[in-house]
Amino acid sequence: MRFFTQCLVFLLLPLAVALAAPANATQGTPAPAAAPTTTPDTRASITFLNVYPNPSRGQITVQLTQRTTGDYKFRLSNIIGQELRTIALKPELASAGLPVDLSDFRAGMYFYSLLVDGKVVTTKRLVLQN
Repeated sequence: MRFFTQCLVFLLLPLAVALAAPANATQGTPAPAAAPTTTPDTRASITFLNVYPNPSRGQITVQLTQRTTGDYKFRLSNIIGQELRTIALKPELASAGLPVDLSDFRAGMYFYSLLVDGKVVTTKRLVLQN
């Protein structure tokens, strides 16, 4: 039995060490992470979505600050990803703050996303305390 235990340790120890080692350890020193590059075009296309107050009791304000044109939508989903509400945002109206009534939703955590031309740009959490 002792021989069997020693064989298992001998065979499994290198495997455990290999699994615990980071992926870059076998390649020597890790390469430094590349700094994100921003060009004037990408900086001009930055869009910010603010939703406040968070946590909320059902009345939120959606504020959009954008520097480009496009089709903007605010999508609210539950914790398992079911889309509950989608609101089209007009940047000229949403920049001042668009009031949204969520008092018909139950208390809990939700996710809101900003969609630009049908693509998700950002997703954040919203807590309702109804």
